[in-house]
Amino acid sequence: MEKLGIVRHSNSPWASPLHMVPKSDNGCRPCGDYRRLNDATIPDCYPVPHIQDFSARLAGKTVFSKVDLIRGYHQVPVNAEDIPKTAVITPFGLFEFLRMPFG
Repeated sequence: MEKLGIVRHSNSPWASPLHMVPKSDNGCRPCGDYRRLNDATIPDCYPVPHIQDFSARLAGKTVFSKVDLIRGYHQVPVNAEDIPKTAVITPFGLFEFLRMPFG
């Protein structure tokens, strides 16, 4: 993940535990346990658009893009000021996510 630019070494004052969650293909997915961070965070609420409003905007459009679902969340960059909050402790040291983590 470090070579892919998803994480980097950190010296953040934040640290959440990292869990390896089994996947259906017998692999593992690294997931941060951010429950305590979420308890200390003020939610940024905004309304979710209705699917009808979204699909109405597609009428007449001819060019579409697609999302690379192989990398999932790791396509979404984390806001620079929030990167230290994503820190996870591992046996190899403290790392922080530059891209949205699972958790």
